[in-house]
Amino acid sequence: MSFDRYVAICQPLHYAAIVKQQLCTYLVVAAWVLGFTLSSYHLVLLSKLTFCGPNKIQHFFCDSSPLFKLSCSDTSLLWKIDSVFLSFALLGSLCLILVSYVRIFHCILHMPAASGRKKAFATCSSHLTALAIVYGSCIVLYAQPSEGVSLETNTVVALLNSV
Repeated sequence: MSFDRYVAICQPLHYAAIVKQQLCTYLVVAAWVLGFTLSSYHLVLLSKLTFCGPNKIQHFFCDSSPLFKLSCSDTSLLWKIDSVFLSFALLGSLCLILVSYVRIFHCILHMPAASGRKKAFATCSSHLTALAIVYGSCIVLYAQPSEGVSLETNTVVALLNSV
């Protein structure tokens, strides 16, 4: 959670006063509600599909792209809606994280001690690496209309994201 890192690095003496159990509960509930809402939308989209051919998905988990390709319905509008909605969700959350990290880097660069800067950068580097892998693969998978992307490419990127 980048807000947690922001408070820990930029306001360490106020951490206990800011990051209380009530705030953590609100953040977790908000994440669950948002996730449930997005999942519900996805289920509604997928329930509109009709299938009339083979029923084997060439993927290692049930994702929209293989289902759209397996469907005998006209999926052109669904591809676009899915892409726009998922892009909004992905890029919206990514922007919130990036704003938090810009503020963290601003705080780090204004730290007086070099050892403090080094420790703060070390704390953030692993998280930023994980974010780059997860968000990079999610953007490749979901933030573009993947009608033209092969299922093999989609499967490899999904595997990277899952691992």
